[in-house]
Amino acid sequence: MAKKTQRIGRYKILGELGRGAMGIVYKAEDPNLDRTVALKTIVLEADAEGRKEYEKRFFLEAKAAGKLNHPNIVTVYDFGEEESMAYLAMELVEGTDLRLRLKDGAALSPVDAVDIAQQVAEGLGYAHERGIVHRDIKPGNIMLQPRGQAKIMDFGLARMRVADHKTSTGMVLGTPKYMSPEQVAGQPVDQRSDVFSLGIVLYEMLTGVRLFAGADTPQIMHNVVHVEHEPPSRIKPELPSMLDFVVARALKKDPSVRYQDAYELSADLGNCLAELRGKASVAPTPDGTKTIKIAAGDRSIQAPAARDIAADSALPFSRQFDPSLALDRVARSPRLGRAPRPVGLLRRFLLDPSARRFFIFALLGALLGGWIAFV
Repeated sequence: MAKKTQRIGRYKILGELGRGAMGIVYKAEDPNLDRTVALKTIVLEADAEGRKEYEKRFFLEAKAAGKLNHPNIVTVYDFGEEESMAYLAMELVEGTDLRLRLKDGAALSPVDAVDIAQQVAEGLGYAHERGIVHRDIKPGNIMLQPRGQAKIMDFGLARMRVADHKTSTGMVLGTPKYMSPEQVAGQPVDQRSDVFSLGIVLYEMLTGVRLFAGADTPQIMHNVVHVEHEPPSRIKPELPSMLDFVVARALKKDPSVRYQDAYELSADLGNCLAELRGKASVAPTPDGTKTIKIAAGDRSIQAPAARDIAADSALPFSRQFDPSLALDRVARSPRLGRAPRPVGLLRRFLLDPSARRFFIFALLGALLGGWIAFV
């Protein structure tokens, strides 16, 4: 089909965008709506029984993914079947995937890393509210547009992918380096599994280190379940300690003490982003003053669900503010260390207009009262 493919369904093929384990992604034109789409093809099972079950799962997942409409999720327009393969028509996103940005262990700037993670968390939170779990969050499934917007790909296909990668004992293989401990163990997963996977991606963006790396798949799976991560600030000392807190909570092995939903993670990432941008915008000048640039176009942060927040689940309120400017002003004050001057009644009368007015009015009142009493 790939050698001289001219049309799939109603879509006219314009070129090939890439190939993967599941099939080929084409750039295609939709003549009905006159728009360009990304057309992802999936090869169906050869045997009749397996193919019927595969088709059923595919169309259920594609229909669910088609209901997701969020700025941080690639939109699914259409799906169908052509001969021996199924296809999915999706929004064509201009840009590159996060995997290429992280190539050869290159870390992102802290601001970019936290910004991308927060956008992905917002998209995941939206999908989780609608009962859809991605199950395969990794850099290759996160598209980055030229202006910095992040979009999650392959909603609806992730469950198909993990269903295709099982051992004879039923253990899911998927993408082991970005899987949660419960996925590795073959247990049922929920939205907290996506949170763990996003925590791995965030760690890699911040440090350039591939977490839970191993020589082979069994070693990687062992590391995911048993090995604790090193705090990011030990690898990159310039990172604020509050990011250690966020990463540690996202990567809890026990789902019950992990972030319970992606919106909760997004809220803490928003606080981290505000602190990072605040520090970056304070630039010292030759005269010792500091110029603060106000960032434009920041997205509003959606608060996490109150029912899921414990007393110690969010960042300390005091960590959201930076008192360094006020402390610097106090430290530079020429009056620091001086004892206060004694203020006498005469000095107060001469220097304080309000006290002087009060004294004059009181004196006039006393004279008027005395005159009334003796007349």
